[in-house]
Amino acid sequence: MSEDLVDFWFDPGCPWAWITSRWIVEVGKVRPITVNWREMSLAVLNEGQEMSEEYREIVELGRGTIRVFAAAREAAGNVAVGDLYTALGTRYHGAGGLFQRSREGGLTDWRAAMEGLAPVIAAALADAGLPAGLLAARTDPGWDDAIHASHALVPAGKQNQSLIGVPTISVNGHAGQFGPVISEIPVGERAGRLWDAFRVLATEEAFFELKRVTDRADPRTFPEAP
Repeated sequence: MSEDLVDFWFDPGCPWAWITSRWIVEVGKVRPITVNWREMSLAVLNEGQEMSEEYREIVELGRGTIRVFAAAREAAGNVAVGDLYTALGTRYHGAGGLFQRSREGGLTDWRAAMEGLAPVIAAALADAGLPAGLLAARTDPGWDDAIHASHALVPAGKQNQSLIGVPTISVNGHAGQFGPVISEIPVGERAGRLWDAFRVLATEEAFFELKRVTDRADPRTFPEAP
């Protein structure tokens, strides 16, 4: 089986992107893939879109974190971005994590979470072996051009990215796919089988969209205790 190149766009604050990213990590254990981790900002993605003021503020609060990823990419490359995503995402979405505690509290709790984010990012940078000084990118809008450039790499044809979200995945350069959105992290051959099915759709030029009509389950962003 030949190796597949997976481009994976993520916003570290999104629990659904986190679950899908951990699935991709599991896929890498059972299928030959190489992953390019690419930053994507929900704030940038929703520029000019209609949304509630509360949601707009929530996504804007996360913009600074994506700047740190852009700075990490310039400093140390793709592998470092993936390592930072793992380190920070675990702190966000793991058991008792920062966003796990605030997710149901609305804007007030989200603001409080973001106010306490700097030391969390600093610890994640240390875990990923990255310079502590990259934290300064969080408040530097000079990195926003790099974030827009990352968005522009999504193969989107004439849609101009109007239909994508996080996560977005491109397989071997084919059109970017929003999703798959899954509610838990498959492991082992379960992860591999889901990849096999997704890969067929993601590389089929005639495929456009697939949606499930039932309610979406709550996101389980970390494995259940045995």
